[in-house]
Amino acid sequence: MSTPVPEYSNRELFDTLKATPPFSFLADLAITAIIVQSTVKSYAKGSFIFREGDPSKQILFFILAGKAKALARLGSEESVTTIRSKGDLFGVTVLLSDDAYPVSMVAADNVTCLLISQKVFQQTLAGNIYFADFFTKILAARLKELYLTFADSRYEEQFFQGQSLRRRVADIAREQVVTCLPMDNISDVAKKMNKYRVSSVVVVAFNGKPIGIITEKDLVHKVLSSDKPDLNRRAHEIMSSNLITVKPDDFSYRALLMMTKHNIKHIVITDDHEVLHGIITVKDLIRNRNSGALSIIRQIEYQDSFDGLAGLIQEIDQVQQALLTERAFASEICSLLSELYDRITRRVIQIAEIEMTGGGWGKPPAEYCFIIMGSAGRKEQFARTDQDHGIIYADQNNENQEKTAEYFLNLGKKIVAGLEMCGFSRCSGFVMADNQQWCQALSGWEKMLSSWTTALDPKDIRNMTIFLDYRYLYGESFLYEQLKDYSTKLFKDSKHALLFMAEDDLKHRVPLNIFGNIITRRTSSKRRKVNLKAEVMVHLVDCIRLFALREGIQETNSFDRIHSLKAQRVFKSDDAEYIEAAFETLLMFRIRNSLDRIREGNNPNNIIDLSQLNKKERILLKESMLVVNRLQTLTDHSFHVHKA
Repeated sequence: MSTPVPEYSNRELFDTLKATPPFSFLADLAITAIIVQSTVKSYAKGSFIFREGDPSKQILFFILAGKAKALARLGSEESVTTIRSKGDLFGVTVLLSDDAYPVSMVAADNVTCLLISQKVFQQTLAGNIYFADFFTKILAARLKELYLTFADSRYEEQFFQGQSLRRRVADIAREQVVTCLPMDNISDVAKKMNKYRVSSVVVVAFNGKPIGIITEKDLVHKVLSSDKPDLNRRAHEIMSSNLITVKPDDFSYRALLMMTKHNIKHIVITDDHEVLHGIITVKDLIRNRNSGALSIIRQIEYQDSFDGLAGLIQEIDQVQQALLTERAFASEICSLLSELYDRITRRVIQIAEIEMTGGGWGKPPAEYCFIIMGSAGRKEQFARTDQDHGIIYADQNNENQEKTAEYFLNLGKKIVAGLEMCGFSRCSGFVMADNQQWCQALSGWEKMLSSWTTALDPKDIRNMTIFLDYRYLYGESFLYEQLKDYSTKLFKDSKHALLFMAEDDLKHRVPLNIFGNIITRRTSSKRRKVNLKAEVMVHLVDCIRLFALREGIQETNSFDRIHSLKAQRVFKSDDAEYIEAAFETLLMFRIRNSLDRIREGNNPNNIIDLSQLNKKERILLKESMLVVNRLQTLTDHSFHVHKA
């Protein structure tokens, strides 16, 4: 029940908020806007403000006078968990959700609160980064919690009948691990492998913690292949010390991802304290029918035609669907699929080289490397997008320059055709290796980049944003490394170019109105739709890239960039977690949407129909978009766009 409400003038409310964080971070007009749109309510001593299990009122409670206590039910009894008094807030964790209240809140004495609605809170959150910082940690945890619920909400039926990646690695791994000490002789290690019929031995320190692994492959390549094998060598001399590990509670898809990414067949299982718990091998995954991606990798290497590679694409789609079914994180889905697409692309290049030789062109006339750009360069490719790539070749003298350029353009044409057969459509902007602009000698690339940073021509913006996510894929890596060093320094030192790119991104904002609600496009069918890639994620990627370029960070993956920006203290720890959770969420929306369309027989796209989302999903999408909006505001302030 309520009690008579003490009268508070707007001036009294203003002075109270102005003196209390996080409202003290706000401009006077913003505080006034909160007061005008909020209400004051009082509760008598002993009355419930809300009860445990009640639906969310979507209200932020700010105590103006009195005290309130939180009661949590433990069995048949209730106990006080916290006391809130004047100047305190409560109700934050369920403010932006439809979840029930986890505890009851009771007036400890007569208490008066300012009730701030969800809309007012969101509006304020989007408009002031310092106010938002106050809630970042709470909201980041909430966003992650919603994401996990979201990931569990669909695709409960197994896509592969009888095949599951959901089993924990501890359930399918071998608990008994054969081990040795660093100073053991290789001959003793080989005898252990033979005695226990295993293909690997884990090297452990005297405290029992694993420090390396020796496989049959290590014995063959590092010892037996020598003209005079020395079996008296020590284990630590030939072990692989870059140990790849998983946790006992990790799902088996995690082991699959690690094996695929690192091209290994054994993964050691350790806990948070580096205690050895077991080992999992390719055979363990095969025995549990979880080796789809590993099987595809072997098949890719055996293909000798573009047609053969194209036949494997459907199997990659099935692996993608299986990972989604098993609730893998979007970042891990992208990581695994990027690895598979990388291998497809490398094999396309190798087949193209063979065709060039067979067609009378001969072998490459100069050292070269192949780079990929855009979402593929960021390793954020989950569906087969259009092609974005290029060729860098070593500079030649004037006599050979024309023939060299002709050779690599023709090689580029074959690569483009091969990738197109594998389902990668041609780039509408012609950012491909069969275009002379994207198939040049190293000096030509450097000249082009220099012109971008000096001319600052708007028509170059799209090329810059695609190119600046480039990474090495095939060929002579030193050419890539030289260009990477050049471009990193060039853009780090070019403040005008960074400002130019920031201004371009901030011409368009995330489609949210002043109340934090999603602005959608109405279609003829009256459905409310949002293009997640073009209207939301492009801003997230652009802003993260800008900060990375300014700091000279060479990573291209957005998650890696976020981690580096956090490590360099450009992003606060809580902010980084919040941005990462939002990015993960938006990626998952896109992945699910694409796979839904594929299953319906349609081409994947990035259009989200809000009418097809349940309430929790709409809340999650809106929260993620609010994060992107905040990041754009931070970019505006950091690059001084608003002052330009």
